[in-house]
Amino acid sequence: MEEKPVPKPPPFWMLLGPAFIWASVAQGSGELIWWPYFTAKYGVALIGLILPASLSQFFVNQEISRYTALTGEGIWSGFKRVSKLYSIFLFILAFVCFLWFGGYASAGGTALFNLTSFPKGVSEKVGSLFWAYLTIIVFSAGLFFSKVVYKLIEGFMKVVIAVTLIGLLVTVLRPEILVYLSSFLRALLNPFSVYFPPNWDKADTPNLVTGIAYAGMGGFLNLMYSYWMRDKKVGMAKYFGRVTSPITGKPEIIPAVGFQFSDTLENKKNWRSWVRYLRVDNFLAIALNTFTLCLTTLLALAILNPRGEFPAGWKIAVVQARFFEVSFGAVGRSIFLIAAAFFLVDTWLGLADGVARQFADFTFSFFSFAQKKTFRFWYYLWLVWLVVITSLTMLAAQPGTLITIAGVISIFAFVLFIPLLWQLNYYLMPKSFPSFVKPRRLTEVTLGLTWIFYLAIAVWFLIVSFGK
Repeated sequence: MEEKPVPKPPPFWMLLGPAFIWASVAQGSGELIWWPYFTAKYGVALIGLILPASLSQFFVNQEISRYTALTGEGIWSGFKRVSKLYSIFLFILAFVCFLWFGGYASAGGTALFNLTSFPKGVSEKVGSLFWAYLTIIVFSAGLFFSKVVYKLIEGFMKVVIAVTLIGLLVTVLRPEILVYLSSFLRALLNPFSVYFPPNWDKADTPNLVTGIAYAGMGGFLNLMYSYWMRDKKVGMAKYFGRVTSPITGKPEIIPAVGFQFSDTLENKKNWRSWVRYLRVDNFLAIALNTFTLCLTTLLALAILNPRGEFPAGWKIAVVQARFFEVSFGAVGRSIFLIAAAFFLVDTWLGLADGVARQFADFTFSFFSFAQKKTFRFWYYLWLVWLVVITSLTMLAAQPGTLITIAGVISIFAFVLFIPLLWQLNYYLMPKSFPSFVKPRRLTEVTLGLTWIFYLAIAVWFLIVSFGK
């Protein structure tokens, strides 16, 4: 790596942005669909899993963003440095995982079709797919025509989070909802309160695994944080260009290899400031997501559970409209359906962008022939492929099924790539960088405990699904 000085960080408030994208993309399934589903169906039985599932992702995010801040490289470039062969195996798994995220667009379509009842005279499936394809076309155009793709993503996600949080808070503060708050908090704050209710349906096992994975981003989705950090020019990514539109933007140079720095007092001071920023942004991402998750789960407990209603099938984003209907009547119901649609379709948008970045980084850094083209070329080539393939896989099954396929893979993804993060940041990088970049022993222990948590979930899933 070429040696350059560690840039001095600007004020933290100017850097906040990846957190909003992370939280907004994360809120598309676990927060809106699966935890309301389990709470509406089983009451407080599983609520105690929310905090462990949410907070454990802090430690994964920290190591993903640390590597990008340290070198400017995307995380797949880092995986290659640990083991090229193992990274290729991981990429194949990620490739399979991301075939199915069109389910977010079709889930958003269920809300828009229920809101508009258009097209007339068609089934819920056809109507939902109509809106899914329409929103994919609109958002794809945004990715192609926005001068700097990252700015489009960040701005849109901030609006979605603000509108949804305000609506949820207004509803939660109603007296008839607050009656359920004490029982909700008792379950939430006590992980040992978790139990499988007598009416537990074994078919919900993959859904529960998905809910745990998507109590944040989930598996390979967490890796996207690296690329949003890079376009925010965090740490040594200051020396990297951004992905710009081939139509309206000017090309910026994104090198195939990152940068390193020497052991100086100025570099040490600036690096520690960047690490503090990483913690702040990461904490904000987790906090926003967990807070939203708690609000939707509380509303499901208070509104959907007494009615025996839960999200499913081609109404997977429809019954939750009662969350706003309680406070705002028919207008509130319409507002929530619009918000739910954006919640889910913005997850498709974030995934299309983030996955295209991941795949472009893998291609650009793993294969010498790929460097004859620009990173932007590979980004847009993969983006076109993702638009096409997710448009096709939407036809294969209902939205919940598609999301669950990726959710189950995501738990195993955590188990498989966390050891690479550990090897990369705790042993490989400190050999080439000053000693002050090595993370503390406490963070190493927490990362190990996080890996054990996901390993236990993966083993439990295998035993329940395939045991006698």
